Amino acid sequence: MWEDVLTVEGDEAYLTYQVNNEAIVIPETIDAIRALTQTAADGATSIALTDEVLGMRREFLPHPVPVPAD
Repeated sequence: MWEDVLTVEGDEAYLTYQVNNEAIVIPETIDAIRALTQTAADGATSIALTDEVLGMRREFLPHPVPVPAD
């Protein structure tokens, strides 16, 4: 955590989340290479394989656990 990406004002905290630009395009680059080399049957198959290999998820937070009523 860098000091210049965190600000606190009263009872609220502000955080800046930064991602290296190269990290964003890696999955698309892998799929583009597969398309150029014709090593995947189609785009959807390539995307699914890339997502699985890189451990990418569609959901980032766990499902809420229901609280039993008393």
